[in-house]
Amino acid sequence: MPAFVESEELQHAWVPPAARPLDEAVWQAWVAKGRAQDQRSSSARIKGVKWASVVGLVAAAVLWSHLGPFEVVVRFLVTASAMVVMFPAFQARHYAVAAVFGALALFYNPVAPAFSFSGDWQRAMVAASAVLFVASLAWPTGRIARTEEMPNKRGTRT
Repeated sequence: MPAFVESEELQHAWVPPAARPLDEAVWQAWVAKGRAQDQRSSSARIKGVKWASVVGLVAAAVLWSHLGPFEVVVRFLVTASAMVVMFPAFQARHYAVAAVFGALALFYNPVAPAFSFSGDWQRAMVAASAVLFVASLAWPTGRIARTEEMPNKRGTRT
């Protein structure tokens, strides 16, 4: 008959190591690093949308005679891009920039178009819209500086 051999090590239950208290400075540094990374990635996405809008609008101005069938697509993309630029500008309290891109979104609205892509002055409007997106690339957003300088409701800096 086989004999069962029990080890004394198996008799003891596993005990987790003692937890260290949370270091507030380390936690705040970790949170700040995460916020900075989120702001950098958001800024990169918005810059990509701006460049895509510039390329699309310049292509629309160059290929003006072939644009008729794709008018709704161009309107939708410009409206969406203008809204992507408008919301962070509004959030960063750049109301003039937000108003300009809000007006651009209304102007290119695919549901109720303000103009058709048929004449030369409309081509000039498309080119001017591209200039607005190029100018927005040069405008400082100030979002990172503003969030670091503004105290939150509890009186601490964010």
